[in-house]
Amino acid sequence: MAYYLFFLIVTFLFVDKFGFGSVGLNRIASWKKFLLIGIFLASLGALLKIVFVQGTFGQSFYSLPYWILVPAFLVLGTLIGLAEECAFRGYILRNFLDNFRPLVAVLFSSFLFGIYHINFLGFNFSTALFWFLYVIQAFTGGILMATLFYKTNRNLVGSIAYHSANIILGQIVLWMPLVDAKYLLGVEAIINVVLVVILKFSPIRWNNGTTKAVPI
Repeated sequence: MAYYLFFLIVTFLFVDKFGFGSVGLNRIASWKKFLLIGIFLASLGALLKIVFVQGTFGQSFYSLPYWILVPAFLVLGTLIGLAEECAFRGYILRNFLDNFRPLVAVLFSSFLFGIYHINFLGFNFSTALFWFLYVIQAFTGGILMATLFYKTNRNLVGSIAYHSANIILGQIVLWMPLVDAKYLLGVEAIINVVLVVILKFSPIRWNNGTTKAVPI
């Protein structure tokens, strides 16, 4: 938690002014809709993974009791989503969109998001394929969140909701995959692409612009 709090603070040191409104986290008429869209996409992704990947229910990654595990990941998942979305979508992508075409901005910011997930201390030749697939999985997830950010007129609510819900569901749902980690990463990347296509052709539209955005 300390790392992500520090990560969030550092992000705002690069922003013109300290405040969530400056990275797109605004309270607008459509914020509840964007929140629900993000949670729906994360839930759909989790369901697709359970359906198409061999796994088992009733096991946990952790030895913590469930009454501690759930609140802990509700807080941690929300913090991770908030910190990383403020940095990668609220700051990096927002600035790229001001200077590049939307497609270039989305792809480049998502590539940086993928590289960010590499643990360079644990990187070696034997783990290269794993980290390559991890980057692809994070890259496609970044495209999904960047698309959601862009389609909601640079509002961060939806991408934070997706990011946080994806982490929370992945940790508190007592389902464990019975496949190789590299295979799982490949499936997750494909699911991300499917969700991007769904989002691309969904009827999500920004409100008519008459509602003033108020920083949260």
